[in-house]
Amino acid sequence: MKTENNTREELEGVIALKLLPGKSLDEFCEQHFDNYNRDQFEAIVFRVYAGAELIVTLYALDKVRQEGNTFDKNKLPVKKFKSTTIKFTDMLPFLEDFNFTVSPGNYPLEDIEVMNR
Repeated sequence: MKTENNTREELEGVIALKLLPGKSLDEFCEQHFDNYNRDQFEAIVFRVYAGAELIVTLYALDKVRQEGNTFDKNKLPVKKFKSTTIKFTDMLPFLEDFNFTVSPGNYPLEDIEVMNR
């Protein structure tokens, strides 16, 4: 959203998380989401919202339902897991590092050329 002076109130971008060797998203999900098990589910979207509270949402492919015919074949059948009890510190033992880049969106990042190398 733009304000009166043409600046953005939101910054958008991408984030990358690198898990520690030997750790997996499945392991994290099994520890922190009730009824998640890697035999039935495959984590495909992991969302973290931090605002008035921390909300962690997981969308996991339901491998059992994927083999059925009770859903649109052009869609992925997923189960939504949601938690407001996970803390950011619960994620740290799984992370080697994380990196994010955000921008107000005034210019495409792919058009930027760094001149002071």
